[in-house]
Amino acid sequence: MSGLTEILLQLGVGIVPIGVAYLAFRSATDANKKTQQTAVLQAERQAELERSKVDADAFVRAKTIYEDALNQMERQVARVQTQANQVSSDLVTEQSGATAMRDQIRQLQAQIRAMERTVITLRSQLLAAGLAPAPVSEITGPYTLGPRPPE
Repeated sequence: MSGLTEILLQLGVGIVPIGVAYLAFRSATDANKKTQQTAVLQAERQAELERSKVDADAFVRAKTIYEDALNQMERQVARVQTQANQVSSDLVTEQSGATAMRDQIRQLQAQIRAMERTVITLRSQLLAAGLAPAPVSEITGPYTLGPRPPE
């Protein structure tokens, strides 16, 4: 049996290095997987960081564009407000002028009515005195402004 024992002993001694080699292989494989997983996680983190940087840059650009547009709109609103104030002021001036003109027209109309009454009174007085009044055509016009034409 010494031959069988010797074979079993050699087999046992041979299996131990194979077991150790298998465990070393398994440990190396696991370590390699962990390294790859770590590398993948780091790559994902780096990609996320890059996306964050791109997003941050895009946000800054968008914010700058938005603020510039907002500033332009505020300036434009201020210009429109100034123009509206000027138009309002012009409107008040025009309304005041129109009111003054209406008042003058009313005064002139009142003066015309007074003159018409005076003319009627004078015509009646002329007729009562036995004098002939001026013909109607001369009273109603047409009248030209400026020097009288030669007759």
